[in-house]
Parts: sequence; structure tokens; C-alpha cells
Amino acid sequence: MSITLVKKIKIDGNLCPKSANMLEHLEQLGLLEQIDAIIAADEREPSSEGFAMALQHKVEAAPFFIVNNDDGSTRVYTAYYRFLKEVFHQEVSLSQELSEIMAQHADLDFII
Repeated sequence: MSITLVKKIKIDGNLCPKSANMLEHLEQLGLLEQIDAIIAADEREPSSEGFAMALQHKVEAAPFFIVNNDDGSTRVYTAYYRFLKEVFHQEVSLSQELSEIMAQHADLDFII
């Protein structure tokens, strides 16, 4: 299996906050070294490799992960906590998963 992380660099040259937080969290968990490639979707360079990969995989927001499995299949993860849970078998709370889903889909709301 190989894992590629596509991070986002904002127009001011800084990492987007979500990318920065995710990279820091991966490092804290000791998982960053298991990422085979980290490439950038750089807003200053629309032809950057990260934007090309987003287009290829029909992803509209970075950061995201591309996992190429040994059997030749590819899986794209746009949800960080789902990636942690399914690829690295990390414990993830339901509230973490739900908050990430809600942040990605502003049109959703809880039904009480």
C-alpha cells in the first residue's frame, strides 16, 4: 500500500489551517512517516500537482488522501478521521467523525 497526502497551500503561501492541524496530528500519532508522498495543491500555482490530482480524482477540497492498495485498487479519503480509522485502524470517536462530516456538508443538520 502507498499513501499520498495532498495538502493545501493558501494564496499567502501558508498551509491551510486544516492541512496544518492534520499534519501536526499525524506527527503526534507517529503516523506521518507512513505517508509515502506529500504533495501540494498550491493556490499560487493552479497547475500544481495537487490540483491535478484533485481533478483526476474528482475531489473538490484539500487536504485529502489517496491510498493505492497492493491489489491495484485506489481509495480516496476526503475525511481525515475516516482515513485514520480505516487505514491506520486508529480509535476515532463518533463526535469526531460527525463534526468532520458536518463541516464538509454545511447543508446538513442534526435531527433531534
